[in-house]
Amino acid sequence: MVLAPGRFFKPESGTETLLMQTIGIRDVVLGSGGCAAWLRGGDSEFRRWATVGLISDSADLLLGLRSKPLIGTKSALIATLAPVPFVGAGLLGFARGLRGRTSQP
Repeated sequence: MVLAPGRFFKPESGTETLLMQTIGIRDVVLGSGGCAAWLRGGDSEFRRWATVGLISDSADLLLGLRSKPLIGTKSALIATLAPVPFVGAGLLGFARGLRGRTSQP
């Protein structure tokens, strides 16, 4: 989304392109922090990065849901749906983490 936002949707304005690029930058930063924590083996630090990412993506989704009056239907749909895969992946990761902790003796 940072380098080629047009691959995800056909931007109709510079604002839409900028939106996709800023989301991409944020995802690179949060993802890099999470990967670094995971590689260092710090479970609590990794969970912290994952939690921040999930909160951020969830907030994006909620903002997208209420953005129609401001940016129109098509752009609001893009803003709402863009974070959905990331929210889903975050929730799946947390669910797997919880299952792993409860199955340990």
